[in-house]
Amino acid sequence: MKKVVSGNISIELLVGYIEESLDNSAKTEVMHWIEADPENSKFFQLFEEAWKNPDELHAFDKENRESDWKAISGFIEKESGNTAVKARSLSNRWWYRAAGLLLLVSASVLAYFIGLNKQKPMTLAANSYHEIVVPKGEKSELMLSDGTKIWINAGSQVRFPNQFNAATRDIWLDGEAYFEVAKDKERPFLVHTSDLDVKVHGTKFNLKAYADEDIIETTLVEGVVSLETRNLINNVKEEVFLKPNHKAIYLKKKAQISEESEIIREITEPLRPKKILLTKTVQVEPAISWHEGKLIFIDESFESIIMKLERRFGVDIVIDNDQIKKIKYTGVLKNISIEQALKAMQLTTSFDYNIRDNTFVISEKKP
Repeated sequence: MKKVVSGNISIELLVGYIEESLDNSAKTEVMHWIEADPENSKFFQLFEEAWKNPDELHAFDKENRESDWKAISGFIEKESGNTAVKARSLSNRWWYRAAGLLLLVSASVLAYFIGLNKQKPMTLAANSYHEIVVPKGEKSELMLSDGTKIWINAGSQVRFPNQFNAATRDIWLDGEAYFEVAKDKERPFLVHTSDLDVKVHGTKFNLKAYADEDIIETTLVEGVVSLETRNLINNVKEEVFLKPNHKAIYLKKKAQISEESEIIREITEPLRPKKILLTKTVQVEPAISWHEGKLIFIDESFESIIMKLERRFGVDIVIDNDQIKKIKYTGVLKNISIEQALKAMQLTTSFDYNIRDNTFVISEKKP
């Protein structure tokens, strides 16, 4: 089941709202969240009905009650000392309802709420997967069961198992994500993309691997990662190690890459398809700033920037002049709308724009 992420809330707040134990500020926060998205409202109705009617939770498997109980109680005790004490004071009623909800409500939905609240997700049914889809115009974050934090960019999709196996921690990415991987010497962390895999033990890095784009970029902030292609040439796999403040560039196929593009400026040898290339030392901030709500551009082409703005704001942008695509821009955009972003760029670059049928059309500036 795919769950489109829209906003975040904690289960603790939902329970407090139902039990009418929240102060006005927290109550308002929950009300705004419910009203923000029909999916949120639908989930809350299901959650509230199950919470108020624990005896009707027929999906609660009595044979697995003890293990599910432990999983949920472990999650709550890790939230905070005060919360754990309060939860235990509610005795078995709290645990019974929570365990019932665990089995009644979709595993994907629960993973979404718990993960976005920056808590460790509960262990659900084995051998199944969560899939989180983040639409254009939004971004999300979650914490995996091993403590790894992931920020997911707009237009991206992440899939991961309910429970990692004993040998590796595998996830699958179509899109862009920033990772802070929890260290585990016994189990490497593997990110699988359309054409290559990234292997880490504990590190911070950004991975941009949209299936509909020709280039995969890995930017390492700290630690060590290795990249391995799955496209075998002469039955030999290629594995490349990346150092901090460097990028690994992988071109999936022959593509028209401008000699003036940011990628060409960064690499030390000709860009070739099906080969992992390492860059010179680079500034990592432009590649990772999106997860902090900023877009940083350093002498970047207008065409490249427009692609990022489309995902960031969930809009369509058309450039009707090839010369405009080559315009370079340096600057920082933070906490602004798409129109504010374009107006800010107009201060240093020459172009006009208008809106036609909900599409932003960029054109040459009139004299």
